[in-house]
Amino acid sequence: MKKITFIAAIFLSALSNAQIAGTSFEEPGVFTIQYVDTGDATTAHDLASNADEPFINYTSTGGEMGFSARYEPYDEPSDGLTDGDWVGVTAFAGDVGAFSDGAQGYGVGDPDGNFILEFDVVEISNSPDAVLTMDYYVNETGYEGDGTENASGSDRMRIYVKDLTNDTEIDILNTEGSDINDLGIEGSWISASVDLPNNASVQMVVEVRTNSGTETLYLDNISIDGSLNVGNNTEDIFSIYPNPVTNGYVNISSPSNGEKNIAVYDILGKQVMNTTITSDRLNVSQLNSGVYMLNISENGISSTKKLVIK
Repeated sequence: MKKITFIAAIFLSALSNAQIAGTSFEEPGVFTIQYVDTGDATTAHDLASNADEPFINYTSTGGEMGFSARYEPYDEPSDGLTDGDWVGVTAFAGDVGAFSDGAQGYGVGDPDGNFILEFDVVEISNSPDAVLTMDYYVNETGYEGDGTENASGSDRMRIYVKDLTNDTEIDILNTEGSDINDLGIEGSWISASVDLPNNASVQMVVEVRTNSGTETLYLDNISIDGSLNVGNNTEDIFSIYPNPVTNGYVNISSPSNGEKNIAVYDILGKQVMNTTITSDRLNVSQLNSGVYMLNISENGISSTKKLVIK
């Protein structure tokens, strides 16, 4: 009996700071060639995913966050990424020594214009202590300019969070107005964090403007964490059965039986499923046997329940 109580205490403690979303760029494959943009380097455009070239875009399959890239030219356009550049998901660690989490990361260098990477929008709901943490690495080399001009030789790097609900931006890194060489941020992994607004839609964005292959920014270990507020739910109107689950399915019912957003967390507080159901049946057959927490939301009402899978 003591063992069960101890496990439950650890579980609830972990969930008080559970991962809402994140990526370490481990899911996409790796290609050891340069990415070549087939678009027009003189105009702004979304960057296309090319077969057998590095992943610059990725659609989430329910695990790691997805992301998409686009390009904006200098005021006086150059080659952009049409000449082939090392951008996208990579396992090359020659600059960084090793990635901060796992064997892969995301690198952006020499876009000869502005490379803009946008991550999936994340809904922060009922989590007043939500925080985004991430690691970045600025390769050590000779940077140029102070980033105030949209031109070659005016290098600039910016990492920030868009608060789409309140139309504001929160900087994590912004080199504009300074020579990157003067900031003391080169040559080592830097861990950064920023508090996120509650009850808001947020999006992490990365912007890089450089004109040399050595002028590269690497990203890794991005995580959005927050409290699930277990025991402080708005209203407990949901029923789940059977519990324990033995056949791979759990029924989640409510008085309105409307569309429900479901997030499932394991005993370490890691999100292992995020989906929407329109019926009352949730397929959990891909989950291993164990104890989980279900965060259920419907029409602004949320509840967190323990689920056992045998």
